[in-house]
Amino acid sequence: MTRHAAVLGWPIGHSASPAIHDAAFRATGVDAVMRARAVPPDELLATVAALAGDGCLGASVTVPHKQAVMAACTSLAAPAARIGAVNCLQFVAAAATGTTAVIGHNTDGAGFAAALAAAGLARPAVAVVLGAGGAARAVVDALLGLGSQVTVVARRPEAADWLPAPAVVRAWTPAVLAEVVATAAVLIDATSAGLDAAADRQLAATVPVTQTPPGCLVTSLIYHHATALLELADHAGRPTLDGRGMLVHQAAAAFTLWTGLPAPLAVMTAALDAELTRRARGA
Repeated sequence: MTRHAAVLGWPIGHSASPAIHDAAFRATGVDAVMRARAVPPDELLATVAALAGDGCLGASVTVPHKQAVMAACTSLAAPAARIGAVNCLQFVAAAATGTTAVIGHNTDGAGFAAALAAAGLARPAVAVVLGAGGAARAVVDALLGLGSQVTVVARRPEAADWLPAPAVVRAWTPAVLAEVVATAAVLIDATSAGLDAAADRQLAATVPVTQTPPGCLVTSLIYHHATALLELADHAGRPTLDGRGMLVHQAAAAFTLWTGLPAPLAVMTAALDAELTRRARGA
């Protein structure tokens, strides 16, 4: 019997997870498919309970459910507990009791660290993270795990009350930005600006990317297009990294949790690229 996995979000039409995971299932001979599920917030807990009860292979969780879904979990793996968000659900059946445990994981941080390593920057000494929202949490956790000196720059520094030591938060001002990027080994845009054309341009005009060291890796978590900041960095001769690597690596970690198999990274990467090409052509 073909098993199913799910990706839960509201809305969910933007998700590339089904394309990535279905390709991985085919490549490894796993008889499973992933279904995108549009789940309103008030139906989230019931949906997770139903998935746990009907033999679901596993589930990915995307916005806006990454924090709310924690209430549906029987337990949390260490990264999810530290980050305060869950993006992956593992369903573990207990034959003795006839129940299914729901284990909440966060593979975003590991995905980001793996993407950095693949880009040749396994342990950045100094990291600057733009934004203090939910996306920044997993990034900061990963960077601290790598031993990086981490500075978060936020328009609302009080929003970084979750920030663990020894990371620090600084106010988003021209002087602060110029100061902190001057020594950065990696500059990470963890804001949502890249999702809006006007905000994207404004952020790029605000961040002094040309004042970063020549080898500074400028990154974005946006995966479906090159942001204005990355384009400026590229023109300035800085290496750049978009969000595709993080997306594939976090999906790979989820795949292994669900199946116990090594993830076919090359296949998953090709599937994401094909899906993005298809969308760009309007297919």
